[in-house]
Amino acid sequence: MHSPFTGVLLLPDSPVLGSTSTVTTDGGMPVATIRRRVWSSRRRFEILDATGAALLAAGSQAGFWGNKYELMGPHSEFLLSLKFGGWTGPSGRGVVSLPDGRTLATKGNWTAREFTITDEAGTPIAELHSRGGLFALGQNLAFELRAPVLSVVQAIGLAQCIRAAVESASAAAA
Repeated sequence: MHSPFTGVLLLPDSPVLGSTSTVTTDGGMPVATIRRRVWSSRRRFEILDATGAALLAAGSQAGFWGNKYELMGPHSEFLLSLKFGGWTGPSGRGVVSLPDGRTLATKGNWTAREFTITDEAGTPIAELHSRGGLFALGQNLAFELRAPVLSVVQAIGLAQCIRAAVESASAAAA
């Protein structure tokens, strides 16, 4: 779960009457459970193991304006942060900071449901996009990691941070 990962992770939205969803590989193997804190103003979520028993990480909005998110391990160790520049929100450029000092960049458009993550050299290392048909309920996401830069836990956390940023921006616009 904490080793660099390449492959596809499928991240379904929460069911209508629930707050948890199972993350699987493209082949259908469960790898983690996401538990969203529905009534949290800071867009809190937890990443649990596939059985839903052990906490692997927790994330939430860290910035007052909804433009910064952090993911921490079960013992409060820093796993990553995501910060969107200025007032552009999740559709603009974002910077992902990793524990080893490296940074990644995000760029995308939630309306189009497409995000690209690049390394410091600008090389695309991952894509986050919508999965499902035109009338699919919720925001079912596929996170395709092409280079071994993020662990499964970091990848799930980054996808959830982007989702939380979009939800925060949507709530602010309503």
